[in-house]
Amino acid sequence: MNKFWNQPLELKALIISLIVTILGFGGTMFLFWFQRYDVPLAILTSGAIISLSWLALFLSKRGNTRRVKLDIALIYVRLILIVLIATVTTILEIKLAIVTISPVFLVISYLVISLLTLLAYFKKGENDV
Repeated sequence: MNKFWNQPLELKALIISLIVTILGFGGTMFLFWFQRYDVPLAILTSGAIISLSWLALFLSKRGNTRRVKLDIALIYVRLILIVLIATVTTILEIKLAIVTISPVFLVISYLVISLLTLLAYFKKGENDV
């Protein structure tokens, strides 16, 4: 466990977001039997967007160069993707009665996974204040 906390921030956040996404998707897979596939797919979609953004941040910082503009751009791209997907799925659901991804669960799972990745900021060690 100590080895995990010594990893870079982006790698810790990537691992946490992947674990939460897999657990959330696995925990809601039983909904496929009840024809409610929109909830697990919403969790999987939001988790994939968050995990891919953390992966891009991790790969960009491997060169030991600070790229603040890329960090900000990835945050906005992530938010724009979530809003765009939620808007499109809402329009599909209301106008055409096509249910693919639940927009409510998309936003909720995005917030939950994003908040749980804040655990990456906690450090465990004697020299940390």
